[in-house]
Amino acid sequence: MKTVLEIQKLDRQIKALEREVEKCPASIDFRNYKKILQEGKSRFEQLEAQANEIIKNYEIANSKFSRIKGDSEILKKQNTDGINLENVSTLIADANVMVGELSEENRRMEDLVRKAEEIVRKSADLSNKLTEAKKRSAVFKARIEQKRQEVAPKIAEIEKKIKELEPKADKEKYAKYTQMKENGIFPVYVNLEDVFCGGCKVELSLNFIEKLKNVKMLPCEHCNRIIMLDK
Repeated sequence: MKTVLEIQKLDRQIKALEREVEKCPASIDFRNYKKILQEGKSRFEQLEAQANEIIKNYEIANSKFSRIKGDSEILKKQNTDGINLENVSTLIADANVMVGELSEENRRMEDLVRKAEEIVRKSADLSNKLTEAKKRSAVFKARIEQKRQEVAPKIAEIEKKIKELEPKADKEKYAKYTQMKENGIFPVYVNLEDVFCGGCKVELSLNFIEKLKNVKMLPCEHCNRIIMLDK
């Protein structure tokens, strides 16, 4: 068991070095770039949806505009023979309604055009920002790789020590350790900290603790790490 714990300690050192790469400024900048890229993609989709809605509304407005204009032409061509004073007011009212409707549809169409122009401008600005971010991403990647190369010799040295220890480790316990680590559970072997798991920090039941006192080693009730009593 002692050898497995030594290997776990070395694996902790490797993970610490890997975190140095993950937390270096270039890695943070690169993650921010990816966030900008994702947000940009989402924003483009929103703008596209807005543009499609504007096109649809413009087509509806244009159709209505054409219909009203056509009605006004029919009204103008009406034969004025036989028109009396009684229906003159009706014709004037109809004409006024059409003029108002034409004016309203014209304003609506002009508003849609302005909105479309604004979407084009926003799309262009967004495209420029994404292009600039993409250029900078190449710099971030180069810096990340440089940091990775810095820690690579240290990781290789630790991995060599692990290889030297592996033949000395208890096969069953080391196989369990390797399997759990590959499944994303790390550290695998932890201590009992008062009444809490040394891995997930969740409080353990009294029954569990009593059983642990007898068997000395048990999987955590919550995270499945192997809890050991301090020696």
